[in-house]
Amino acid sequence: MASLLVDIGNSRLKWAAVSNAGELRVGPAFPSSVAGLADHLDRNWAGLEAPDAVYVSNVAGAGTAGQLSAWVARRWRLPVHCVRSQAVGYGVINGYLEPERLGVDRWVGLVALRRDYPLPACLVDCGTALTLDVLDAAGRHLGGLIAPGPALMRRALFQETQGVRPGGEPAQDILGRDTASGVAGGIMAACAGLVEKTLAGLAFDRLPTLVLTGGDAAALASALSPPCRFAPDMVLRGLFIIATTEST
Repeated sequence: MASLLVDIGNSRLKWAAVSNAGELRVGPAFPSSVAGLADHLDRNWAGLEAPDAVYVSNVAGAGTAGQLSAWVARRWRLPVHCVRSQAVGYGVINGYLEPERLGVDRWVGLVALRRDYPLPACLVDCGTALTLDVLDAAGRHLGGLIAPGPALMRRALFQETQGVRPGGEPAQDILGRDTASGVAGGIMAACAGLVEKTLAGLAFDRLPTLVLTGGDAAALASALSPPCRFAPDMVLRGLFIIATTEST
């Protein structure tokens, strides 16, 4: 195996193996919490061929990264390459005033957006958090937005109110006719409204390519008016670009 690519998110760990022929094979995701992580790694990775390198994007904290690094060191005697956000790299110019503070998952996603899609483009990651980032036609990152994702919005409502309970699907019409469908529809309308308002405010000659990723991307796509593309593994794709660039 040429490389093992690891996307450690707030709730899930996604991974892919890159063959010596350059093929990307995505494996089954599992929880990224520190508790039980070693068992998940044993079940999913113990039978893998030893990679030449391990590239990691991690937003779950030092504890998870430390456990993964220790497992890789014991199993394969390899260091882990933890990717960091850069000011400039892979055709992307980071728009943050302090470039290193841009979430590494967002940075790696922008690397994939720059390489794989027509610019200008907008990447929306709809997971635990909903993040939105924009590249102009030259690959300059214009900045982004961060909001709670659908699941986080639901949990906040359930925890901070007495009469709202889990369950329900968005209403077929604009308005829900019960609490559950009202919550589901309201949350998705809030997410879609953020995306559409942002796109409408961008001063481009044409509508940017809109790319959705993350666990709730499919649900968000159904609520959006603008055309969009679904790319479930943007961070892994960005790690693939970084790994193959650094190995040549």
